[in-house]
Amino acid sequence: MLSLKNLQIIKTISLPKALLTLLIVFPLIFPAIASSESHPCQNASVQLRGDLDVVMNRGGLWALMEQTEGLQDKSMIGFQADGKLARAVGRFESICESEKKPTKKLFDDLGRLLGEARTIWNPSSSGEEILKLINGLNKKVDSILSIMK
Repeated sequence: MLSLKNLQIIKTISLPKALLTLLIVFPLIFPAIASSESHPCQNASVQLRGDLDVVMNRGGLWALMEQTEGLQDKSMIGFQADGKLARAVGRFESICESEKKPTKKLFDDLGRLLGEARTIWNPSSSGEEILKLINGLNKKVDSILSIMK
């Protein structure tokens, strides 16, 4: 039968064992917690993908050119810009998944380009101005893509 004396022996024996177990398991738990935490790059990828989706949900720059009088013949330039923006965001995501992580400057540059793509949708812009802005954006995305290779 369990008596008070037997319970005290069990408690004193299990306390050191519990502490020893905790000391052994504790270092094993913390690396698992640290590795499960996502890299800031993952959050940046989500943000860039969201910014790209804002532009693409309107139909992209191609749709803007198709809807603007006088730019339908040149709408392929908008289509190219859409593809390059999507490729740049996709490459950023790929770099995030690799060992070498992208820089904050690259994230900021891509964010600025996606912001430019959103502002091109300004309804007060003329057809000539839209074409000029999209050509400029195309060149900037080309330079970013060459850096990301």
